[in-house]
Amino acid sequence: MEKVVLQINDSRAFSLLKNLEALNVIKVLRRIPYVQSDITARLAEIQSITQNTHIDLSNFSFNRDEANNYDE
Repeated sequence: MEKVVLQINDSRAFSLLKNLEALNVIKVLRRIPYVQSDITARLAEIQSITQNTHIDLSNFSFNRDEANNYDE
């Protein structure tokens, strides 16, 4: 037996899990509902902390070779 954590992106897919559980193929241990307000509150908190932080990236250039150089 293995335990797997899933994220269901379509609420209609949960019925598939219910059917699999009815066939004793899987066991749903815990369902954590998606709450948009939690995400909105967290985003508002992050924005309030970083609202006065400004970073100038106008002369930034990304060098993929340098970014992948882990030897140094």
